[in-house]
Amino acid sequence: MKFVVRLVGLTVAALAVALGALGFTSRERLDEQRARIDADWQAVVSDFDERYTALAAANDGVRQNGGAARAVVGELDRALGDWDTAVAGDDVPAGIRTINTLEGLARRLRSTLDASPRLASDAVTMSLEAFAATTVDTAALNNDLREYAEASSGPVRSVIAAG
Repeated sequence: MKFVVRLVGLTVAALAVALGALGFTSRERLDEQRARIDADWQAVVSDFDERYTALAAANDGVRQNGGAARAVVGELDRALGDWDTAVAGDDVPAGIRTINTLEGLARRLRSTLDASPRLASDAVTMSLEAFAATTVDTAALNNDLREYAEASSGPVRSVIAAG
């Protein structure tokens, strides 16, 4: 009986040591990956700023033309404000969520203009062309985000990543 108790105690102790080692190495790896994500983010922010400056100009032109585009114009105003806030605060997760929102709203604005050409002045058209021409290479950022997500999954690692 004493042998079984000692064996269980040793097993629990070995498991605790293994989890501690996993936690230590995982934390270090996650910190390195977060640093790479931050660097990747800094590398693409100015390109996205240029892209969204053109989108804001198109949005302002549509606002001046009025009409049925008020809903998408208002949503774009809010999302562009969210972008400015995310960039000013160096908030990568909020920035990425806002990028997704802005890209969707840009497609909605383009569709609205296609359906109602009266809203598309030359200035609006030029701004949307500038928006479309500004591409952003997000391959490194996407890769590092995917690696971080994989490294922070699982019951132990998700707790470490949250900490």
